[in-house]
Amino acid sequence: METVNIGMVGYKFMGKAHSHAYRDLPLFFPNTIHPEMKVICGRDLNAVVAAAKQFGWEESTTDWKSLIERDDIDLIDINAPSNVHKEITIAALQAGKHVFCEKPLALTLQDSREMLEIAVAAGVKHMVGFNYRFAPAVMLAKKLLDEGKRYLSFPCLVFTGLAR
Repeated sequence: METVNIGMVGYKFMGKAHSHAYRDLPLFFPNTIHPEMKVICGRDLNAVVAAAKQFGWEESTTDWKSLIERDDIDLIDINAPSNVHKEITIAALQAGKHVFCEKPLALTLQDSREMLEIAVAAGVKHMVGFNYRFAPAVMLAKKLLDEGKRYLSFPCLVFTGLAR
């Protein structure tokens, strides 16, 4: 089984959500890649140290540039504030890292296109994280759950409860 060493920039709500997903990935897909939660990065030293401990990261740092330069990191997960997505993503791509960037990818369409061109040129895997909480099926599921239903089955979706 292949291991992917992850460095994550951002540790607040989405950092917690991404950390949870990395820990659960082997439960749902046991024969695929194994994410190693190597380093979590954030601006506030005390807060990022606490997040690393709480979320299960091996290390923490406040320097995203040195994180990107590390040879033992394969993928950079960016869920920092939106205004820094472009700078961090481009630096990670230029360092040859795979990138998972939370939405919005960038603040302008032009910046997004520039980031895509750099990703394609770098030949790395790249992805933008989207959720579909306002998709009609998800909104209906939430409405039904709010009304007291606890187990819902849709043609392609099964819900056993949504976080509030």
